[in-house]
Amino acid sequence: MNEELILIARIGKPHGIRGDVTIQSFSHDDRRFQKLKRVLLRMSSGEIAERTISSVRLLPTGILLKLEGVDDRDVAETLRNAEILIPESERPKLPKGRAYYDEIIGMKVVDDETGSAIGLVKNVLDMPAGDVFVLDLNGVEHLVTNAGEEVRKIDLSKNELRVKLLETYGISS
Repeated sequence: MNEELILIARIGKPHGIRGDVTIQSFSHDDRRFQKLKRVLLRMSSGEIAERTISSVRLLPTGILLKLEGVDDRDVAETLRNAEILIPESERPKLPKGRAYYDEIIGMKVVDDETGSAIGLVKNVLDMPAGDVFVLDLNGVEHLVTNAGEEVRKIDLSKNELRVKLLETYGISS
């Protein structure tokens, strides 16, 4: 498979005696697991295996997953810490102007007024008030929030984050 794989969850401990496992979701919408028919598991050895999903239960305490062929607690235990992956093409489409974190990290940071490249997006932090972008502006780390006035546009086609910084932070355009 040449397509990039996307990490969406990690298997936790077995639940009960029939092979159910808990999962730690990395998705913004846990209901998406109910729509999945199959997933890829990357084991700690690095081996990747395709598995069919038998059932998904959303509980107040988390998500329980049942995979075909995993019928008892001992087999479920062998899956602990396996990563649950999907091909990038199966990732849900986001509304225009939105992007996944892995698409934003590494983007060129462009001054919206001058059109000049001023740095790169180093990381994205998921904070309660909104996303915070960690920018590397010529060796100086700068944080901007997507909820504020500084981020003007996320342009996936140009691979750039357009900003109007409220302070210059020693950057010359």
